[in-house]
Amino acid sequence: MSPTANSRTEVANASYSAANFASVFAVLSTFNSVIYTSITEPEELDDVVQCTEGPQKLRELALAVLAAATGRKSKAPLSAVHWPKLCSEVAGSTVFILKSLQVPESVADSLDAFVEQNTTVRVDVLYWLCEAALMDNAAIKEMVDREANKMRKPTLASTANDSLVRLQPFAEISKQRYWLFGNKTRQLYVEGLSQRARGKLELLAQTPEEFQGAAEELQAQRNHAPKELAERLTEDIVPYLETQIKKRERVERALQRQALALANVHIYETRTRKRQRVNYTDDGPDALDYYN
Repeated sequence: MSPTANSRTEVANASYSAANFASVFAVLSTFNSVIYTSITEPEELDDVVQCTEGPQKLRELALAVLAAATGRKSKAPLSAVHWPKLCSEVAGSTVFILKSLQVPESVADSLDAFVEQNTTVRVDVLYWLCEAALMDNAAIKEMVDREANKMRKPTLASTANDSLVRLQPFAEISKQRYWLFGNKTRQLYVEGLSQRARGKLELLAQTPEEFQGAAEELQAQRNHAPKELAERLTEDIVPYLETQIKKRERVERALQRQALALANVHIYETRTRKRQRVNYTDDGPDALDYYN
């Protein structure tokens, strides 16, 4: 059940809540038309909260989520000066969420104070703001209501572009919790619930072959729950990924044909254009001789 060699198999660590991390990523990827961010993969979110490339991306993400939590409609980004006042406003209506999180009051003092916190606090603050956005942002509410009206089963991997990614685990079996991420892709992560494994997300599958392998291992178990999850993987996820691969291959073939056509035009123009021949025996003004 090993993922591809270039995949990072662990995106979270025991320093922060994997469940809160998963919820943050689900909100960002599902409502990216409301929360303006370039994050598309869990690994990217992990890099941001860890400040792998410096704090700037974390600052931008925090302001984007804060804008959504306050219902801001403008696409213009917030600045750091807005942070104290707006954080205080959100906190006033979401005290019940903050009580269960590790969010010190000093976080609201300034954006710098937030960035200086450890990764546990950073993830919890982003989770808090995402929850506030889910509750109070009108655009997000409209998307959720529209999806609910379609009466779709939330556990199925829909092929529609506007399908909402689950904000809860894809499955929970024994001492393992499974998370399914992705928009036009699918990645299956598992979170161990034992004391040693808690807080770690391990990538199990992201290609049709890997999902099929994961399903076969689950199908081989005796209990009903793993078999049920295996059935969902083979009937919903694998066909979806195969369809996406075919779409991508069609696009790639079309791009190749377009590139070949452009290359042929360039070759034709080059062959029919007047060319210069240099006579190296003369350095004078008549050294160039033209021919068709």
